[in-house]
Amino acid sequence: MIDTSYLVISFFVYSVLGYLSEVVFCSVPKKHFVNRGFLYGPYCPIYGFGALVVIILLEPFKSHWYLVFLLGLVLTSIIEYVTSWLLEKLFNMKLWDYSNHKININGRVCGLNSFLFGLMGLVATYVVDPAVSSVILAIPAQIRSLISNVILIAFSIDTTVTVINLKSFQHALKEFKEKAEYIKGLDSEELKGILSTELEKAREVRGKAFEHFVKSNPTLSARSAEIKEELDVFKAYLEKRALIKREYKKALRDNRAEFVQKRNK
Repeated sequence: MIDTSYLVISFFVYSVLGYLSEVVFCSVPKKHFVNRGFLYGPYCPIYGFGALVVIILLEPFKSHWYLVFLLGLVLTSIIEYVTSWLLEKLFNMKLWDYSNHKININGRVCGLNSFLFGLMGLVATYVVDPAVSSVILAIPAQIRSLISNVILIAFSIDTTVTVINLKSFQHALKEFKEKAEYIKGLDSEELKGILSTELEKAREVRGKAFEHFVKSNPTLSARSAEIKEELDVFKAYLEKRALIKREYKKALRDNRAEFVQKRNK
């Protein structure tokens, strides 16, 4: 009989596998590592939940692979849609947006991802789950219970920290927006320059703590037009900073190569 510890460990395994899938899917086209996920840890809970729903609910249809594919596609799409809606209601922000895809529903789900989720449901049901299940069930019950408790504690801490930082991020965006508007309204160009420099320093200091949300969710947007505008400014700031870092590293490499050439002459 499947117990709670089994479900928790399975959930964690599929969350990690989902995270790795997201990282590969997003990193390969960009040709550099892209850290994905709402939480800070290397896992995406939506994949863990989706995998368990597909594996458990579609067990009666396991003899018909096409039903597993179609029903898995529908179930995972519903989960993604509901998750997107809940996160937007809770945080007034959209962590992903598929509005630019030809086939999409309110930007929350899209045809391509739903199709891929259907395929992943097949792989999880017929390939991954038998292996994962045998490994988990081979673990003694007491150790399995201990592992599940550690996972629950880690998830709880990560979720709490993430929620606190995301709320702080929203507050910072409002604060940046208000300061930027105040600076624009000043008559003194000298004071504008001083305060603009201070604002950039504030973005730099606080940006290090908040860039996780933007980098792991490239299509992150806000419901509020005011916050969305400042979020776009913050994204542009991060891109500018990343460009400066890349140019600096390139300059170092070029100088090093030039130095080696001169030394070898």
